[in-house]
Amino acid sequence: MADDLMDYLKTHPCKGFRPAPRYSAPGDFVTFYFREERAFARRVDDLLTVYLSMETKELVGCKIKGVKHLLQTAGSLFVSIDAGKVRLAFFFALGEKVARDPEQKRLYQELAALTKDVELQFA
Repeated sequence: MADDLMDYLKTHPCKGFRPAPRYSAPGDFVTFYFREERAFARRVDDLLTVYLSMETKELVGCKIKGVKHLLQTAGSLFVSIDAGKVRLAFFFALGEKVARDPEQKRLYQELAALTKDVELQFA
């Protein structure tokens, strides 16, 4: 197997880091790394886990859980998802409204600002 992997890597070079949100249908979550750094996870609440830089402790990514439920809830409030796309900042705006403490609110606000132009495409 190691030879096969090495052969594959020789013919398929790494394309480098490109920040893009990824949706996992089986887990119903989105992960998004906006910086390529070694990181550790810190759970914020039931919706959000943040990834912080090992070196600087700054935000480098996040995980949003319960995505389908959040979108269904939004749909019941007459919010529609245009062409299968949703901006990640939408989830952080929702999270900020239910955040219980100032640190949670700050993280949601920071993530909303960082992701205001980032779209998640649903297949």
